[in-house]
Amino acid sequence: MQPFRDVEDLVADHLRERLPDFPSEWAGTPVVTESFPSREPGEEPGLTVRCEESGGNHPITQQALVRVSAWADDRDDAKTLAHLAHAALLEHAGDAAIVSVRQVDGVVAGFDPEVPEPHATFTVLVTQRPTGVV
Repeated sequence: MQPFRDVEDLVADHLRERLPDFPSEWAGTPVVTESFPSREPGEEPGLTVRCEESGGNHPITQQALVRVSAWADDRDDAKTLAHLAHAALLEHAGDAAIVSVRQVDGVVAGFDPEVPEPHATFTVLVTQRPTGVV
């Protein structure tokens, strides 16, 4: 039995649920649980969710460091999308699987020469409660 649900799936599901609240140009944004999206320049922007580290007071709670990245054709669009996702996660009120979402790092535009595509990232700390899922 896995006491905690997959944190990447939880965060991605929450972002998908909040997409209709985003401005119309962002409302159909795909959200995936991978490090780098498989998108080509000119394609729709996207969000990726990746758990960087997890641990905690098992079996009471688990804390996971989650990085969310926004990918777009230009830096400003990537930052705008990241800010929308950041706000959506920080507004998470908690539910059966998530106790809280707290900011670790705010939105930062990516400047990695190894990753030529414009992107922006932020990091949150997700505190989970066990759900007893299999």
